[in-house]
Amino acid sequence: MFERYTTRARRTIFVARYEAAQLGATEIQQEHLLLGLIRESHHLLRSLPDLDYIDQLRNEVLAMTPSRDTNPSLDIPLSMSAKRTLLYAAEEAEALGHQNIGTEHLFLGILREPDSSVGKLCQKYGAELTKARQMLMAADATGTASQRSSTSTHPEPSGCIAFVEANSGERVGITGMTALNKIPRENEFVMLDDYHGKSVRFRVVEVVYHFHREPPQAPASAHELSSITVRVLQIAPRSISDVDST
Repeated sequence: MFERYTTRARRTIFVARYEAAQLGATEIQQEHLLLGLIRESHHLLRSLPDLDYIDQLRNEVLAMTPSRDTNPSLDIPLSMSAKRTLLYAAEEAEALGHQNIGTEHLFLGILREPDSSVGKLCQKYGAELTKARQMLMAADATGTASQRSSTSTHPEPSGCIAFVEANSGERVGITGMTALNKIPRENEFVMLDDYHGKSVRFRVVEVVYHFHREPPQAPASAHELSSITVRVLQIAPRSISDVDST
């Protein structure tokens, strides 16, 4: 059933089943799918412009979801509403010409039922089905252009540091290597401006150094640093006095 799903989309279903069990549900509902998306798809923030941070959405979903004793069953079935969401997700992927079904299609599937409780919650924070589709198509166009350019040039411009969101693969910042006092290290924090010009805090999870050598037959000692990719995760806003537990 899930062979066309991306790894993150399959993890979303797994997390949804886990959330349903923890809340004592007998079926996996749309609310649990949304909880799974919150855990596995940080790019949701792009489609929820009125949402400040992702945990805010999770708290609201939990507040409107009944909680009972944990359900110990290992086989919790999908509800009819959840099955419709998966069907809609497959239809959205087909319509966009995508071979695989990802978390972005699951989110579109949720938005296909605007009168449901989770649909209304997403609308509360500015989500719109048409705009979410347009953003996905725009991301496709950008990715295609990027692939074309990378066949003849380096993946990143020479001498730059690119900050990439670890879950979505989206570039969230870029700067010259001489612009920073020092290269960030794993588990350090960096502040980057989002597309609204708002400063956002990220935690560094990986730093990848890219080297090249000219000519290609030159010895390894001739390698020169070309660019750096910094993979980051967004951190929910907190008081400066708080200690981050991540």
